[in-house]
Amino acid sequence: MIIFNTTYLVSDKMYGKWFKWLREEHIPDMLATGFFDRPRVAKVLTADVEQEGSSYSVQFHTEDVASLEAWNREYGEVFASRFAGLFGDEVLCFSSVLEIVP
Repeated sequence: MIIFNTTYLVSDKMYGKWFKWLREEHIPDMLATGFFDRPRVAKVLTADVEQEGSSYSVQFHTEDVASLEAWNREYGEVFASRFAGLFGDEVLCFSSVLEIVP
């Protein structure tokens, strides 16, 4: 089992728009592709780190790396382009891939 994690640094002024997009568009769109399930959103707690805004981890489960690669080929560029158009540099993100260890 693989977890596709994206961490977002969201400026305070964009939080409302980002969170609405996340709940109403992004999560439903990701699930609709058929590649992912079990979405989870968590606020990243940082101690003694000065930053503008807050960080959030958004995670989806997928069966294997091949499924993630197939999603990336089919949807990755569309997602990145749409995301950049909506948020510009007000919301930054990076993704990581985690493997669940039995």
